[in-house]
Amino acid sequence: MPYRIVGCFTIVSAICLANVSLRADPPAANSPSDGLSATFSIVAVDPDTGVCGAAVASKYPAVGKVVPYVRAGVGAFCTQHWHHPQFGKAALDLLEAGNPPEDVLSQLLRNDPQREQRQLAIVDLQGRAANRNPSAAGPPSRYWGAQTGRFYACQGNTLAGRNVITDMARAYEETAGSISDRLMAALVAGDRAGGDHRGKLAAGIRVAKPGVAGNWFELDVDDSDDAVEELLANYIALKHDAKGEAQFGAKAVGKPSSSKDAVPLIFDTDMGNDIDDALALGVIHALQTRGECKLLAVTLSKDNEFAAPYVDLVNTFYGRGEIPVGVVRDGKTPEDSKYIRLPSEAHDEGRARYPHDLASGKVAPEAVALLRKVLAAGPDGQAVLVVVGFSTNLARLLDSPADDVSPLAGRDLVKKKVRLLSMMAGMFGDQPRMKEYNVFIDIDAAKKVFADWPTPIVTSGFEIGQAIRFPAQSIERDFSYVRHHPLREGYELYQKMPYDRETWDLTAVLYAVRPDRNYFGLSPTGTIAVDDQQVTQFAPAEAGRHRYLTVTPEQIARVREALVQLASQPPER
Repeated sequence: MPYRIVGCFTIVSAICLANVSLRADPPAANSPSDGLSATFSIVAVDPDTGVCGAAVASKYPAVGKVVPYVRAGVGAFCTQHWHHPQFGKAALDLLEAGNPPEDVLSQLLRNDPQREQRQLAIVDLQGRAANRNPSAAGPPSRYWGAQTGRFYACQGNTLAGRNVITDMARAYEETAGSISDRLMAALVAGDRAGGDHRGKLAAGIRVAKPGVAGNWFELDVDDSDDAVEELLANYIALKHDAKGEAQFGAKAVGKPSSSKDAVPLIFDTDMGNDIDDALALGVIHALQTRGECKLLAVTLSKDNEFAAPYVDLVNTFYGRGEIPVGVVRDGKTPEDSKYIRLPSEAHDEGRARYPHDLASGKVAPEAVALLRKVLAAGPDGQAVLVVVGFSTNLARLLDSPADDVSPLAGRDLVKKKVRLLSMMAGMFGDQPRMKEYNVFIDIDAAKKVFADWPTPIVTSGFEIGQAIRFPAQSIERDFSYVRHHPLREGYELYQKMPYDRETWDLTAVLYAVRPDRNYFGLSPTGTIAVDDQQVTQFAPAEAGRHRYLTVTPEQIARVREALVQLASQPPER
């Protein structure tokens, strides 16, 4: 007989989803009096077997009965934070009818007066996952957020902090065993990272298997002082075919996130020329908040005095105003851009709308000097450069002489300190190709970098960002947790709303920090050069150091969802 629980953090794994629209019914009789069923969850699927499952834990009782919903061969779904149990069957019916996960959530929330209070998660057999965060959640909900991965997605609210979600995801990825084992591992990892900050009353798991009516496996604990640890003890003692060979240590399940694992990142951008640079910087801050990277510096290849102040105010907005910013001198694009100028100058009631220390790029350090300083101070072979503008600063870095910072000339310094260069540059693949902006604006610099850069280069070509567009709906909906948001304001100033913008620069960031998450495919190794028409050409070569990203329709959906979740993630206050 299964133990039972209802609670507030969940992990869900699934196979496939469907689509539906309906009007929200009144809150269920078993809903908490304040409407909140705080939860964190991970949705995941086993596409080979059709097994789907969900695990959940919370201070709220009996979460296993009202938060997760699973259907063998179809998918898994969670409703939390103003949870709405009536959504469960409807979501899975829509999935089974063939609707994409994102459409399922849109239909569920279409006429729902509490839609901004809901947190929903869903995943299908193809690994397409979708989330909705409670953008109108009040202060009692504290930290909320979401993260997607290969055949799973995590989300949570009323949490002790970001590590609840990131540790859960890591444990799911790194635990060997059945889906049930991995769900249990993720649940324990999230709990040990702090879980629901209010307490640990309840926890549970649901797993469905094709050919078995209803839930194949259920295990719950309710009314406990330490529900997840009690659930783990019961799981270990239980004999059931759903269990695999995973071993659960007494004190650790999975691998907690660590600052040692964070990618040391330098971001070189032509901030102000296109809005995707700004969203890419937001993605970097979300990844740093999750412990996945550490932004060492931002350097600018746009020679406009407001580019550096805008970067500084975004960094300050995310609580990292100490990050150094360097600026190109005699750069190629000095033109004004209102999306960086107006937020930098904006004042409300005599005070800066977005506080920042850097008043003008004219007083910022020179970019190459800053690059040399940051690289020289770091460990050997670890730094990752993300370049989403022109190659001006990189070409000058290669040519830079030894100085007081380092006895190495630029190329040798790069070779010693840099592990990867992730670029948004060029066009690749079989489609008709043309010269690309980041390449031809400073053509000599681009040619030099492709010819002389001494470490591996992975490029995200024009076609990748063009295929994956950032939805205007997210700008309008997901950034409203504050009255003024520098990314939302910049997006609205860049072009008349609503518009979906290509994610060129965001994809280069995502690959740089998460290269092994199957968000993208990779070309064979080879060499990239720029021809006389200023078009990038790729020549396969076994000893080549260059590759470019590819993407499938399934990966497009995953990448879009990941970028929306990351770019809109609130700062950790």
